[in-house]
Amino acid sequence: MMSNFDTIRSMRIQQGLKGFQLAERMQVSAARVSVLEKDEARGAVTLKLMEKTAKAMGCRFEYRIVPETPTVTDVNEKANTKPRYRVVVKPS
Repeated sequence: MMSNFDTIRSMRIQQGLKGFQLAERMQVSAARVSVLEKDEARGAVTLKLMEKTAKAMGCRFEYRIVPETPTVTDVNEKANTKPRYRVVVKPS
């Protein structure tokens, strides 16, 4: 079963790479790739190693923090935007 933290393994499989092939690209041992994937599943991989792994797979690594609820800025921006459509009601 895959966890929420299986990006490396999923991307490797999606690209048709075996663990040893990724290891060669990263210039590490195949055992290190196995440990890396397990570390990611535990949430224990470093950002630096994630970036190195992404580059080895021809990918870009992004690290972001995204608010779960709208921020005050988001609410204010939405309130200041003009609607795309205007409804005009004609008197009968």
